[in-house]
Amino acid sequence: MRYGRKIAIFAALIAMFYCVSLIQSTYAKYVTSAVGTANMTFARWNILVNDQDVVNNSNFSTTILPDFTGTTNIRSGVIAPTSQGSFDIELDMTDVDVSLDYTISAAVSSSNTVTDLKIISYTIDNVTTQYTNSITNRVLLSSTDRVVTVTFNVEWVEDAQDGAVMNNAADTAAATSGVAAIDVSVNFVQVR
Repeated sequence: MRYGRKIAIFAALIAMFYCVSLIQSTYAKYVTSAVGTANMTFARWNILVNDQDVVNNSNFSTTILPDFTGTTNIRSGVIAPTSQGSFDIELDMTDVDVSLDYTISAAVSSSNTVTDLKIISYTIDNVTTQYTNSITNRVLLSSTDRVVTVTFNVEWVEDAQDGAVMNNAADTAAATSGVAAIDVSVNFVQVR
């Protein structure tokens, strides 16, 4: 019977190893893996200048519309000595997802023959400031109003104290075959 007992112990050990192996696989940790791609969204940079998308078309000359109101002695819509007028540059940064700085430079064009045409001032949010060289401002991402209108005020000055250099003959020549133009440049830079 000793032999039978050894077989029983051996069978019991095999059964115990089998049970331990079943229990081990029953209590095993779940292991799995997954693969994915993180798709990131690019910040929008859709800037409109006078309702024109300047990313796709940077020449907005046709959208600048000067307004010369005229006087009792000068017809509206034309320029002559002592004329005063304005033009607007509207910057719409509503669809831009970053803070940015903008710089607007306006200067009498090099092709201009009316040397007495001057940019006198500019107006933003009903505040008028004397114009020097350029305008630089920052529009923060947190800003709720991301549309800025800058009105440039121009004048054909006639007095020497205001910088006039043309005489009556030069004024007359400019009126018959002259060029009165102002170059405008607008630059946008993301704030880092």
